[in-house]
Parts: sequence; structure tokens; C-alpha cells
Amino acid sequence: MARMHGKDVRVYLGVRDVSGDLNSVDITASADTHDVTTFGAEYLAYDAGLGSWEASVEGFYQTNSGGSVTSIERQFETMLGSDTAGASVLSVFDDDADAIGDSGILCSEAILTTHGQPISVSDIVKITGKLQGNGRPGLQARLLHVLGADSTSTNSASVDNGASSANGGRANLHVTAVSGTGGTIKVQHSADNSTWVDLVTFTASTAASCQSSAVTGTVNRYLRCVSTINSTSSVTFVTGFARY
Repeated sequence: MARMHGKDVRVYLGVRDVSGDLNSVDITASADTHDVTTFGAEYLAYDAGLGSWEASVEGFYQTNSGGSVTSIERQFETMLGSDTAGASVLSVFDDDADAIGDSGILCSEAILTTHGQPISVSDIVKITGKLQGNGRPGLQARLLHVLGADSTSTNSASVDNGASSANGGRANLHVTAVSGTGGTIKVQHSADNSTWVDLVTFTASTAASCQSSAVTGTVNRYLRCVSTINSTSSVTFVTGFARY
């Protein structure tokens, strides 16, 4: 298996492909522990707590796009301190994210807690930020739909994971553009690559948006993306699923 290399990575943040803006993404997963020891106990006991993640990101400031609503600078300004659902969903895929099955990392909704713009005489002006989110990130993701437009309802090619798993997982969807009335995107799973069952059904996409959904329980061996596109409409999106 190929190793992930920065020059081959694609990064999706919110409703944008920010691969051309960022040059560093450092993701850390963590889990809280809860002390459940009683006053009279002779030993310490802990229960596993909630999962969380944070990511430090760095990119290049562009003076000719600072006022543009589509620039990374404007996106950071809008995201700072915002808890709007899905505003900061983060997905990272390897191998240029140009083939179904490419590996990746999926993170839940987050808040941009810090946003800096260090200026140095000896270096290009950069922007920095830190994202913090609740929920366990998926560190073993697979790409199920390459970024592109579906104008008709489509069953994407399946991904064979070799076996089922029992610990659930996370699905991320980034919709970058919608025409007409849009459509609905699903992730389905199958034990035999023939009979398919809905695993995640995202909220209908009627405009550019993003979503992250965690599931529990069994995830069957095969996964695929299914799009149901409304008449005379299209949805441009990328989606993936990570098993826990």
C-alpha cells in the first residue's frame, strides 16, 4: 500500500476544496476519561469518555483574494467561533482523491477557535487556524465519490473492505454546488456486493453544504455511494466513509 504524501493530498473544508490554499494540516484525535472512583474505594476506576479532535492548519494569504467570498481568508473569518452545523466539516483524502477507494481521514463538525496571520520579512505571508470538534474522527476512511457533478441518479462503484466490522463509523459529505432542486446522497453497505441496505442518508442537498454523520454497530464488507438527483438538477459533491 502506498504511503500518504502531502503533494498527493486533497483537503475539503466546509463547502470548499481548500487543497490549493493550505500547505499543512495536523490532525489529532483524543478521548476523554471520566473518574468514577467513589470516596470509599481503594482503587481508581475510569470509564472511556467522549471522543474529540483538533486540527492545526496553515495556508498562504493571497492579497488579491482577501475580499472574495470564496477565498480561504474569508472562509476563516466566517468560521471563527461559529458553531453552525457542518460549517467546518473536514475531510482529507490521499492519491489526489481521484479514484473511489482512496484512503483518507474524516472529521466531524468543528469550530475554528483561533485564526492568525503571522507576517515575516523572510517568508511568504501565511494564515493559521485551529479547528476543534466533538466526536471520534475516522482515521481509516475510503473515498466513495470523487468530487464531481451527478446530474442523474447514480450508484457508484463499490469499495471492498475485505470483511465486515462491528464498531460503526463516520460518513462525510461535502456539496460544493447545486443546480435546480438538488438531490439526496446516501451511503449503502452490503455483505455480498449484491443486496444493498442504506447505512447513512444525508439530509437532502438543495444548496452548497456539508454534513458529517456517525453510525454504530455493524458495517458490512462492501460500501458504495448512491445519489438520487431530482429532475433537471445536479449536485457536485465528494463523500467518504471511515470505519471505527
